[in-house]
Amino acid sequence: MNNILIMCIILGLLSLPLFAQSIDLNKPQDYLNAFMRVRGDAKGGETLYHWTGSVYSFVPGEKRMELFGFEGFNLAKTIVGEYGFTLLTREAAFFKDHRTGQILDNWRNPFTQADIPVIHIWNDPVNQDMNLDADMLPYVHQIFPSTDLGDELAFHMEIFPFYPSPLPRKEFGEFSQSDTYQAAEFFQFFANKNDLQNSALSSVPVTITWNRVSPWIPFMRMGDRPGNLIFVCRGKKLDGGFKALPKDIQDYVMKNKPEFALPPSEWSEPNETSWTYFKKLWEQGLIEPQE
Repeated sequence: MNNILIMCIILGLLSLPLFAQSIDLNKPQDYLNAFMRVRGDAKGGETLYHWTGSVYSFVPGEKRMELFGFEGFNLAKTIVGEYGFTLLTREAAFFKDHRTGQILDNWRNPFTQADIPVIHIWNDPVNQDMNLDADMLPYVHQIFPSTDLGDELAFHMEIFPFYPSPLPRKEFGEFSQSDTYQAAEFFQFFANKNDLQNSALSSVPVTITWNRVSPWIPFMRMGDRPGNLIFVCRGKKLDGGFKALPKDIQDYVMKNKPEFALPPSEWSEPNETSWTYFKKLWEQGLIEPQE
């Protein structure tokens, strides 16, 4: 009996490394791999983030208004590299009636009292190269910063886009607030430390927050009126991919742009934004003139 017991213990120990491989988040490679498992999948699988929230006006000297409900998703395929990873992603997001939750086709602008068609966010691609050169690996904690919250680790990114607008005012005065696109985006990814220590999980459960300060969205036809939009959202990584999304989102995507049910299959650039997508629609003659 003792020999049988010893053999069982040995066989049990031999099965442990896959599930109990030591992970030290102080080590650059382990930390980078942990971030990959948060943002994507270390086995090259697909991951989907889903978020909901609201969009508010923020105008100097005026009270805020809730203009839209907002719901979207980012669907990504992970390409694993030696020191990092690449994400091939598409993302879509929808402006909704903030009272009923219905996806909007048209919207009455409370500033101008104009009834205008809504252009939702169809960004394809939104690819991200998160690979590092070997000499940059020691600095990975600064490149992809995080905050220790006890039981959780919060990875965070603060991004401040500032570049010439794809919609210069000389050509797009009705739709563009400035010749410069200036915004701020704040991402937070919250993961349980026990999940990060579990090497059997190639993708870990994550909750997120995403907030953005941006100019008026072009379809609002606000010209250079002072003010900004404030996006306030929260969400999580969903198991099950596209089919785990709420049914109204699935149905809307499959009716309008079914390719968004899958991530891109290969790298392409440049990335799409609401502003570049609007410009493409304009060039195709698909923007309705102001009545």
